[in-house]
Amino acid sequence: MDFHNLLENLNQQSFFSDLIIERGIEKESLRVRKDGYISKTVHPETLGSSYTNPSITTDFAESLIEVVTPTYTTVDELYEKLTTIHFFINKNLKNEEMLWPLSMPPKIEDESDIHIATYGKSNMGKLKHVYRKGLAIRYGKTMQCVSGIHYNFSVSDKSLEQLGYSSQNEKSKAYLNLIRNFKRLFWFVLIEFGNSSVVSKSFVDGRDNDLDELNETDLFKPYATSLRMSDIGYQSKAQKSLNFKYNDLDEFLSKLRNAIINPYPEFEKLGFKDSNKEYQQISSGILQIENELYDCIRPKRAGKSGERPYQLLKDKGIQYVEVRGIDLNPDEVVGISKEHIKILDLLLIYCLITPSRKMTDKEKITIEQQDINAIKSGRNPNLKVLFKNKEISISKARKELIKDLEQLALMFKDQTFMDAIKNIGDFKKNKFNHEISFHDYGILKAKQNSKIINSFANIDLESCEKEASDSLKEFDKINQEQEISFDHFIKTYNSKI
Repeated sequence: MDFHNLLENLNQQSFFSDLIIERGIEKESLRVRKDGYISKTVHPETLGSSYTNPSITTDFAESLIEVVTPTYTTVDELYEKLTTIHFFINKNLKNEEMLWPLSMPPKIEDESDIHIATYGKSNMGKLKHVYRKGLAIRYGKTMQCVSGIHYNFSVSDKSLEQLGYSSQNEKSKAYLNLIRNFKRLFWFVLIEFGNSSVVSKSFVDGRDNDLDELNETDLFKPYATSLRMSDIGYQSKAQKSLNFKYNDLDEFLSKLRNAIINPYPEFEKLGFKDSNKEYQQISSGILQIENELYDCIRPKRAGKSGERPYQLLKDKGIQYVEVRGIDLNPDEVVGISKEHIKILDLLLIYCLITPSRKMTDKEKITIEQQDINAIKSGRNPNLKVLFKNKEISISKARKELIKDLEQLALMFKDQTFMDAIKNIGDFKKNKFNHEISFHDYGILKAKQNSKIINSFANIDLESCEKEASDSLKEFDKINQEQEISFDHFIKTYNSKI
């Protein structure tokens, strides 16, 4: 069945008129001083507790703020929430601090200035800290200061049932189908959402790289899309051996478990504890925990604090997918535009409804090489990619995919989806300014964005203020509770997989 007929059939079944998409965003941004360098201060208490505030937490470092939205069925509500949280953060930053607007970090003078995030005295809080210590000794602190956006996406059970997926087992298969198709089309995400073709030389200090010199302070690749996703960015060489093809949930979970419980020689040598007899890793596997899996998309299920993602997926199946590999857009004050959110929705629905054959080892290797090419050279319009089993130029593949997405957008009740794909623009070309350093450009954009955010009017901060206040009370309460020893807690936690 061709794509047009597929859409017509689904339209007749009222799939599009009844379609409910649930989406949420997790967005990381570094807190920087007015001179652009990473802040050395702890997470501001006025933002609440980074451990218990559901909307504002920290990622790897005390200075790496992570904004987390609830899920929404409309893009407008999601964007409004993002805007509100950003306004609240700006209002509560001290000493003229700003949010760094780029995915790659500013110039880093000394890695020891990057303070690993802490979460209090509770065992779960300590575990979160130890996990980050493990990331630091495995990959270095600098790599962990890379920022991006994670897009959480699902459709309602009714929408899945209209596609023929009734039981939870079938719904998990639907999301695995989506994941495989998304991985086949990740080149499109890289060329549309990649915004990191330049890095400060300090980012790769002492590391091998194949980058070109842009000026005295910076390196670049002329046709790069997202160096953040490259071998110098948020990647793990150890994970290259993991053979995740997302053909079957049980198979995925079995490999995920093995990657956590089986010692990996390089990480085993680092030891569980440091010279002070304090934990510095949760496990010595390729992955310490499930969240260490770096992929452009992951199957997920929400759970309570302390519940293992592995067990949740095993017991209850896939609830949603987490799309990664989206760079911050420095020209958008909240890091992403409404139009780009809608393009993501269209792409993910496209991946959900189109046939998705099982992935072979050969195809997986091809996709991995294709991603490397698109990361380093995706802005070269003549770069070859596989699209619909044909090897064609990336610019031609983009045009063909956009035509399909336009057909899909026509089916949506909301005209703004059609507007978003119509306004996607021409094939992007990188523009480089040799005269201004990456660091200084970031300062300029951070100041501009901060000024725009601060100019917003009629924003109700009551919910943000209440969440911050409540989170501090909850954090105090948690820290006063009596618990088992941390040694025993770690052993129990590791036995749950």
